[in-house]
Amino acid sequence: MRRGVHFTHDFPPRARAPPAAGERDLAAHLAHDVKPSELTSLLLDVARCRANRRTPADVLAEYERDRFSRPARLSPVHLARFELLAFAHLPAVFEPITLALVTPLGTAAVVANVSQDWAVATTRGFEVVSDATNVLALEAAVRRRALGPRSRGEVHLAAHHRLLRPQFFHGPRQTAHFALLALVSTARAGRGSSVELALVALHVRAHLAVIRAATAVDVPLRVVLSDFSERNREEAVRAEVIAPLSDAFEGVTFEVNAERQRGRGYYTGLAFEVYGRANDEDVFLVDGGEVQWVARLPSNAKERTVISGLGSERLCSVFGTDER
Repeated sequence: MRRGVHFTHDFPPRARAPPAAGERDLAAHLAHDVKPSELTSLLLDVARCRANRRTPADVLAEYERDRFSRPARLSPVHLARFELLAFAHLPAVFEPITLALVTPLGTAAVVANVSQDWAVATTRGFEVVSDATNVLALEAAVRRRALGPRSRGEVHLAAHHRLLRPQFFHGPRQTAHFALLALVSTARAGRGSSVELALVALHVRAHLAVIRAATAVDVPLRVVLSDFSERNREEAVRAEVIAPLSDAFEGVTFEVNAERQRGRGYYTGLAFEVYGRANDEDVFLVDGGEVQWVARLPSNAKERTVISGLGSERLCSVFGTDER
């Protein structure tokens, strides 16, 4: 959602320093030689012992200084209004769902092929959701499998979810936890690129509709499309994506950037970014594109998937009115 997980944060994150030899040996032993149930019990015991050593003053001090536990700056009333507005203006094909706070360990690393350090792991073998599109892809895979491998039925899911990212990001708008409007669509491949381009166009249309509804109509918006597939289909992109969207959204600028490198390897085909203009500055709002996630999950190469995410807190704080 890098990778602009991607969505609204600098890409890529800085790499973590490699562990020392002794730490590697201990980590390997715990990861490979200890049963999952025994490891969970051990980690729970460690957490219990550490918690028992803390005083109320310790907890308060960490709450005050720790970026993970501090409240969001945006009013929850403002964000709740955005959520209702967003779901009301999404294309009707998208089904809104409420995600759990955690997902199976390895969701980000296995589904999206990013470092496990992108997610905060729990002692019980889960990870806190760091990218809602990963989890929506899992749900989409379950639903597509239920339809059957040859089904032409499409799955379109949406979620407005608060994400937690452990990396240190730079910039006044970068925080450890933030809200994201995430979309995932998956369908069986057709001839040529018709399905993929249609799904990308659907996602761009969805985000532009939400942004237009949440902001003043005269806010300048710019959509930048880049194709990482190395297929010669710019003419099709202009005809099937840009042309109909230009007609539908007057005043929105559309560009093709063949030189973009950010997100290469994360996105496997047509990708897009949406920027808004405020105070003579381009504000990064949306990141999305083609991925192979659902195709890998049920091992069906015919599956085509497009993901995207809109940084709702950034949109509301920059272009809306915070009432707190």
